[in-house]
Amino acid sequence: MNAQQETLLIVDDEELIRQLLKVKFSAENYQCLTASNGIEAVELVKGIQVAVVLLDINMPGKTGIETLKEIKALRPDTEVIMATAINDIDVALKCIRLGAYDYAIKPFNLEVLIHITKRALEHRRLVLENREYQLGLEKKVVERTEELRRALNQLKEASLDTIFRLSRAAEYKDEDTGTHIRRIGHYVAEIANTMGLPSEQVEAFLYAAPMHDIGKIGIPDHILLKPGKLTPEEWEIMKQHTVIGASILEGATSEVIKQGAVIALNHHERWDGSGYPNGLKGENIPLGGRITAIADVFDALTSKRPYRPSSFSVPEALKMIEANVGKQFDPEIYQALQGSLKNILTIRQSP
Repeated sequence: MNAQQETLLIVDDEELIRQLLKVKFSAENYQCLTASNGIEAVELVKGIQVAVVLLDINMPGKTGIETLKEIKALRPDTEVIMATAINDIDVALKCIRLGAYDYAIKPFNLEVLIHITKRALEHRRLVLENREYQLGLEKKVVERTEELRRALNQLKEASLDTIFRLSRAAEYKDEDTGTHIRRIGHYVAEIANTMGLPSEQVEAFLYAAPMHDIGKIGIPDHILLKPGKLTPEEWEIMKQHTVIGASILEGATSEVIKQGAVIALNHHERWDGSGYPNGLKGENIPLGGRITAIADVFDALTSKRPYRPSSFSVPEALKMIEANVGKQFDPEIYQALQGSLKNILTIRQSP
């Protein structure tokens, strides 16, 4: 045995057997406790961590089977060896199915009983070590998961930073377009939140919507910054910024950038199907594109543009948008715009 004593509980209604087993196992360096019935045994187990219980099956009062069930419920790690007469083998096997480790036949062969007890202790040790290992493994998994989460967040931030820097390239062409890019993500997120979309989708729109005009970096300055009306040929070139933007962003592994590609391609589609580049209609237009479309126009109407030195007031802009609900804009999204207007105006007034 190890120097550390293991606690052994001997449960038998015959005092002579209890004392005999106590003497024998004490000599084997066990700390021995005794109980004359199942009730005493359960009370001892409640207060003391017992490694092994030698439990007689046939006792007056609480039976060995009832006692076994209670002990295993209280102390699942405690090993129980059932003591049985030769004609109780079937009962002993039933006890094993209920959680007993093994059984020993009366009258005892003490050397065999000691051997069974040692095997029970070894089994208990292995179970406890395995549990400790599993707990340690779970802790490592949690730690590694947290490390992975931090790494993914850093990668996400780096990817988004790259995209935002690319989107902000428009600022060097058009200062107002640059501030428009910064506002549009927040407008879209507010509208999406008012619509009751999941927080993950709202966050994706927050970061993806600023990419909607990224394709404008491919439009010549003389068209992009032209103060007057565009010619039909120039307008066809201008419309290509949707396709250019999608081609810049397509093929990314980031879900946010994928959503950015969808928004870039579809934010000029119209509810009635008369938009560009693909003439999509109604709910065939991706949701991110539909929300960005109305946010984009609202911000454009309330901001100074190269082709329009003065802006419209908020009531004027809303009236113009309302006139196009069901034609250019999704009616449900227009309602969400109105519902989120207070927050949008706060964002609009921010530097």
